[in-house]
Amino acid sequence: MAQHHPDEINRLITEFMDMQEAWNQDQERFDWGALEALAQRGAHAYNEGTGPSFPSLALDGMRHSELHERFLASLLQAGFDPFKTTSTGDAVDAVPVIDHASLAEAAETNPTSARMRATLMDLARERFEPLARDVESGQDPSSLPLYEVVKACAESVPDELMRRIAPELASRDDSGNGLEEDAPQRPGDGFLSSAEAQVENRLPPVG
Repeated sequence: MAQHHPDEINRLITEFMDMQEAWNQDQERFDWGALEALAQRGAHAYNEGTGPSFPSLALDGMRHSELHERFLASLLQAGFDPFKTTSTGDAVDAVPVIDHASLAEAAETNPTSARMRATLMDLARERFEPLARDVESGQDPSSLPLYEVVKACAESVPDELMRRIAPELASRDDSGNGLEEDAPQRPGDGFLSSAEAQVENRLPPVG
């Protein structure tokens, strides 16, 4: 797997943050083509072993808007795998390249986040259906490579599918859709996320 230097990840996230600022200032004139081009360049920028991936820095912990929803769609179109796991240096176990748990939490109050999560759940149904069939055929889930991926990305796996793979993990509420457009945001949404703080202080990603 190709590795990316932290400076390259910083350049990508700085460009994304500049686009986010442009979006906040003038949504009607926002350059969607530039965002799509950035997604194509950053879809596989994982910063292996030295810190978070570019997609995680762009999406995790953000107050999601149409900008983030369309950016995720562009990432996926460019070949980004939201269920990929990678090393972040100090972690003993590989972790997902985006934080599925934080997206699930955001989906409880933010309709845009809920739609983003629903997109990932649709992908999970396609990706992990073969695993569910293998488990139902009597194979030990822990012996199957995709099982660890499912556990790592559990918050984006629909409960009906998780019950077929690992019932002990199927205890979440998947009804994070259909929220009102004016639903209140979580406390702290006005503060800088870790990604924004890194860009604000021009620090390299850390493991």
